[in-house]
Amino acid sequence: MTGPGARAARLRPSLIALDVDGTLLTSRHQLLGEVVSAVHRARRGGMEVVLASSRPPRALWTVLEPLGLVSPAVFVASQGALVGSYAPGGALRVSESHPMPAPLARAVVGAALRAGVSPGWCAGERWLVPVVDDAIRTEARIVACDPELADLGAERDGPDKLLLLAPDAEPERLDGIEIPDGLVALRSTPTHLEVTAAGVDKVGALSRLCAARGIPPDRVAAMGDGHNDLAMLGWAGTAIAPANAAPDVLAVADIVTVGNDQGAVAEAIRLLLARDP
Repeated sequence: MTGPGARAARLRPSLIALDVDGTLLTSRHQLLGEVVSAVHRARRGGMEVVLASSRPPRALWTVLEPLGLVSPAVFVASQGALVGSYAPGGALRVSESHPMPAPLARAVVGAALRAGVSPGWCAGERWLVPVVDDAIRTEARIVACDPELADLGAERDGPDKLLLLAPDAEPERLDGIEIPDGLVALRSTPTHLEVTAAGVDKVGALSRLCAARGIPPDRVAAMGDGHNDLAMLGWAGTAIAPANAAPDVLAVADIVTVGNDQGAVAEAIRLLLARDP
C-alpha cells in the first residue's frame, strides 16, 4: 500500500538501504527465506543492497553472509559510525570510521552505570562491557556474538558507538542519562539507546557512499522501522516502512508494506523491481 508521502520516484532505485532489526529480520531476529531470495533478485535486477544498521560489524556478519552481501558489497554499521565490508571468510575491511572522544564516552558510561543501565563499548569488531548481566546476555543472543569483559574506564581509544541497554521493564532509566555536547543519542528501541559522535548517523554514511558512486538521493530507497531511521527515510527518494514501524516512521513513508514477520523487505523489493529500470 502507498502511504501519505508523495516523494516516491517512478524509476527503479539504484540502491536500497535496509535497516536490520525490526525491518529485515523478524521479531524473533530471523531471516525469512523469501527475504533472502528477494535480496538476491534485487541485486540481479541492478539494485545495490546496503544494510544500514545500529549493530556493530560482527553482529552483522550472520546476516550479511546468507544474503551474499560480502566484499565488494558494503554495509553501514554502528548507527553510521563505521562503513565497511566483509571478505567471504569473515575478514573485516573498514572504509571509514568516526569514533567519539574517549573522555566523553567514559563520562556516558559512568552516567549509565549510575542509572542502572548496561553500557557497551563498540569499537570496530569489539564489543566491550564492564559486566555481563541479563540485558547483555539477551543482546548477545539476539546478535549472535559475545562481548568481552573490560574496564571501560581504562579504554584510551574512543568507541564508534556506545550501546546503552535498559532493563525491559524499565526503559525510563535511559531518560535521565546526560549526553555531553559533542555526542548524540537516538533510541533504536525503547530499551536501546545508541550514542555516537555528533554528526554521525546512517544518512551521513549513506550520502557519502552514494555520492562516491554517483547515485543521487532520488535514486535511493531506504527502509526502516525506528526513530533512528527517520533521517535516512527523509533523505532517500523513496521511504519505505514495514507495518510494524513506529507511528512517526509510518507517517513519513511513501510505501508501507506488510510487517517484518510477514516478509516486509520481500514485498518492498517486489514493488521496486516492478518499476522501470
